[in-house]
Parts: sequence; C-alpha cells; structure tokens
Amino acid sequence: MNLRTFTLGLGLLLAGIGAGLWSSRWLPHGASDPETPNAAAAPASAAASAAAPASRRVLYWANPMNSAIHSDHPMKDNMGMDYVPVYAPAAAPQRRVLYWVSPMNPAIHSDRPMKDNMGMDYVPVYAPAEAGANDSGLRIDPRLTQNLGVRLTTAQMRPMGQAIQTVGTVAVDQNRVTTVTPRFSGWVVHLKVRAVGDPVARGQVLAEIYSPELYSAQQEYSIARQQAGAADGHADSQGLLAAAKQRLLLLGLPEAALKQLEASGQPMRNVPILAPESGVVTALNIRQGSYVSSQNSLFEIANLDRVWVNVALYDYQMPWVRLGDGVQLQLPAYPGRNWDGRLNFLYPTLDPQTRTITARLSFANLGGMLRPGMYANATVQAQAQTALALPSSAVLRTQDGDYVMLAQAGGHFLPVQVALGPEANGWVVIARGLKVGDQVVESAQFLLYSESQFQSVKARMLGGHAGTSGASGMPATGAMPGMPPASAPQAGAAGPTTPPTVAPPATPAAAPPPAAGSMAGMNMAPGRSAP
Repeated sequence: MNLRTFTLGLGLLLAGIGAGLWSSRWLPHGASDPETPNAAAAPASAAASAAAPASRRVLYWANPMNSAIHSDHPMKDNMGMDYVPVYAPAAAPQRRVLYWVSPMNPAIHSDRPMKDNMGMDYVPVYAPAEAGANDSGLRIDPRLTQNLGVRLTTAQMRPMGQAIQTVGTVAVDQNRVTTVTPRFSGWVVHLKVRAVGDPVARGQVLAEIYSPELYSAQQEYSIARQQAGAADGHADSQGLLAAAKQRLLLLGLPEAALKQLEASGQPMRNVPILAPESGVVTALNIRQGSYVSSQNSLFEIANLDRVWVNVALYDYQMPWVRLGDGVQLQLPAYPGRNWDGRLNFLYPTLDPQTRTITARLSFANLGGMLRPGMYANATVQAQAQTALALPSSAVLRTQDGDYVMLAQAGGHFLPVQVALGPEANGWVVIARGLKVGDQVVESAQFLLYSESQFQSVKARMLGGHAGTSGASGMPATGAMPGMPPASAPQAGAAGPTTPPTVAPPATPAAAPPPAAGSMAGMNMAPGRSAP
C-alpha cells in the first residue's frame, strides 16, 4: 500500500462520515435512533390507530395545529406532535351523492362540492335509501326545499260528490204569487198602483172602486142595525143583521171599512182594494176609470223573498241526482259570491227540443239580489258523501297516470300514483293511493316530480355511479400533492404507510375560456358532465 492509496481511502472515509452527519439533520427527530422515546411513539400511535374499531374507518390524518393540512398516513409535524386521525361516521348510512345543486338555482348542477359566486355551498342531492331503491323518490336539503317554495297539504275526509256543472235561469217562486180579483163589479175611481214592478206592502191600498152592488149592501146592513136596536134583541131582527153582515164580508168589504160603517152608519161610496201580500206587482190589468167585475184579475203580486232557479240536466245525469242534493249557485253579475240551496223538484217531462230535464232549485233571496230572468251557473253535488280528498292543484296529471308527491321524513319526496274520483270546488276525491293524514306537495310539485324522474334516468344511464365526486377526472382545487382535498374526504382511504412523494409543482396548462352563461365545474343542463 503506497501513500497515494492510503490518502484516497482516508478521503472517502471522511466524505462518508460527513454525508451521514448532514443526513441526520434533515431526517425526523428520532428516526435514526430506534431506541429513543420519539421513535417508540410512532409505533404506539400506529398501534392505537390499529386498535380503533373496524367499523370506524380512518379517512385521513390532520395536523393538530392546522386542521387544513392532511396526510394519508400517520406522521408527526415539525414539532414532534402526532397527526390526529379523522374517522368516518360510525352509524351514518352510506348515502350516495348524485350531484350538487346551486342553492339559488336548482337547475345548475355540479359533480363535486363547490361554492357559488356568493360563497354559498352547493347543496348535495342524495340517491334514495336502500330500502326504497325501487322508488323514484327524491331527497333534498331542507334549505333547498324552502328556496323552491314547497308548500304541503294534508289528505283529509270531507263531503264530496259527483259535481254536475249546469246553467239555469232565476225565476219567480210560483208558490208566492198572489192574484187580486174583486168579488163585485164597479168602476175604478182612484188607481194607487199604476205600473208593473212597483213594490207593495201587505194591507196597502191598491185602488178605490165605486160599486153600486156593494153600496146597496152597505145600506141594507145599516137598516138592519137600526131595526135590531129598535126591536130590543128580537130574534128575527138579529137574524137579518147577521145575514146583512155576512153578505158584506162575502163581497169582499175590508174589515176596517166594516168597522167604519158600524161606527158612522154611513155607507162608503168608494171601497178600497187592499194588497193581500207584500211583494212586487208583476201584472196590472186595470187603468184609471176602467170597469171591473168578478171575472177580471186586477193585480198579480209576487213575493221575491225566495226564488226558483230552473236548471237543465241531461237524461244520462238523472241516475246521479236525488231530491235534496246540495247546490251551489254563482252569478256572473256577482263574481265571488255563492248561494247555497237544495234541489227540491224534478219535472216529470223532457224537453223534446233541448233533450234536457228541468230541475228546480230554491234559494233565499235576502236583499233581492237574485232577480227573475238572471242567468246563473249551478253546481249540483250529486250523491254527496264523505271521502278522502285533496286540493286539485296537488295532483300531477301525466300521460302515464295521476301522481302526487308524497312528503316523507328526512326531506324525502316520493311520487305516488293515485286513482281519482269526483272533483268539485277545487277538491278531488282520492279513491286509491293515499290515506288520511298523508302530506303531499301542493306547490312546486311538478319541479320535484321532474327532478325525481331525471335522477332515476341519470342513475340508470351511468350505472348507479352518477354524480360521484371526481367524475370529471380533474383534481379538486386546493388539494396538496399526495393528500386528499378537504372537500372530498372520501378519497382518503387507508393509504400506504410510506411517506408521500413530493412531486415538483407542474406548470398548469392554459384552460379554455368557459362558455357564456356557465361556470367551470358546473353542469348547466341535466345529464352533462362538467367541462
């Protein structure tokens, strides 16, 4: 061995010692000495993690001083503190996220969690639970439910029937029409009521008539009274007096005129004609100075406190209709006003021209708002019975059937097909499909139904993996190399135990500008992946 060889060997030895000392400064503390306490802490931490229940899967490890820094394996920070394991929820069921929607516009979808331009988190839309995997339901966040304006209504029992829509005409109640006819002949001296339509009250003087026949009967009654007073209650005189009084009453002399005759003893030349009932004059057959007799009808008076409405029903509707069925009346002259009445008569004959049967309805006419001759719209509640009913606006009528969106617990909405019955006054009978107390969507149900159909179609097209994060194949922004992003903890499965390889930062490629009206990482139309 010469000096040159010795010098080369010594140099290599010193270089190796220097390299070892330099490496020990950059390795974690205690990594070079397996006997130090710090080196023993790492296996203890790993053992503690391994001792965790198998049901609690470690998603990732977080820095104890900064929870935004993650790692996919146990390690220590630069101060020697162990990273804290973050476990998956133990009891929470696995709920697959289909996609995320904008909280302000549910038509905007995204295939990963993100924020809108106002900093609000997108809302996840989950797939149906396993128990309802065959249902085309929809589960949405309560905040999105409120933003959509979803309003619920309850299925309830209420009186319903076969509603028959028809038209009719207001008419005078013929049971309340009175005719004024004199029982004597004479001439009209004073005509008090001179026009048809004038209102009259009971006992009101309609006309004054001079009748020679009635004047003569009054004179006979006065003479009979004088004879009865002079005879001191003789039986014959009393009989003549009673006969004379009875004749005046049969001729129609009013009670007030008879009392006046008894008090004064002077016959009345002009006898008044009084109104027998209150109402309006519907017929006037005399004029001032005309001659009248017992064969002439002077006045016709109708009481309009109650009126009829005659409506037309077709013959095929007759099996549904019964006397006493409830009827609701609306008049175009009074929008928003309803009158309630009953069907009280069905005419026994059919009109050969219109092929309809007239049904008579009776309504109270307080205030005289219902005037004879008015047209009216009537709804006859035929075969009224108590049944399960919903507002008609809650039913979705499609080519495949009638559906309602049934509200369930946890923000789940399920489309349910129902069988409908009669419909009346904005309510429809539910013959099958619901029960009493079920809550269904009354507003925004079409949007929910369409969304549930889109969700089921999308899940079938993508083989049950629609809407999973990372579907676009692009890493989420903000992720550290070798670590899962904070917004997608599901990516942090139990990884390798070796330290992550720190790759040099790559120069990002120039991204193409987004299309007008869209945002990067967002689906503007259902069924399309984000660019």
